[in-house]
Order: sequence, then C-alpha cells, then structure tokens
Amino acid sequence: MIGLIPFMAPVYAVIVVVGLYFGIKLYVGKKRQSIQNDVGEGICMECGSKIVKGRCLNCDSNPE
Repeated sequence: MIGLIPFMAPVYAVIVVVGLYFGIKLYVGKKRQSIQNDVGEGICMECGSKIVKGRCLNCDSNPE
C-alpha cells in the first residue's frame, strides 16, 4: 500500500490493497478445496493414485 500512495490517493490505495488481500484469500481457498477434492482420503504410497473408501483404485483391483 505504501508503494501505491505516490501514484494515487491513499483511499484508493487502501481499496486496491484490501481487494488484493481478499482476492488472494479467495484464490487460495478455492485452490485448497480443489486439491482436497483431488486427493480424497489420501494418496497410495505404491502407485500415487487417490484412495477411495479406504482402498486404492489401482493396487487393490489388481489381484497378485
């Protein structure tokens, strides 16, 4: 905000900084939610796919 004051009025600088702050908070929240949805219950240590209902979709379906 201090860097914007020489170029615009302090009131507008505050508005820009507050908008950026909440914009970044919103972006991080959406990104975190997206990652949480992709991961599910966890990630398999053997193949790296997500675990659904306590089982790996790749490793548990292949009988050995």
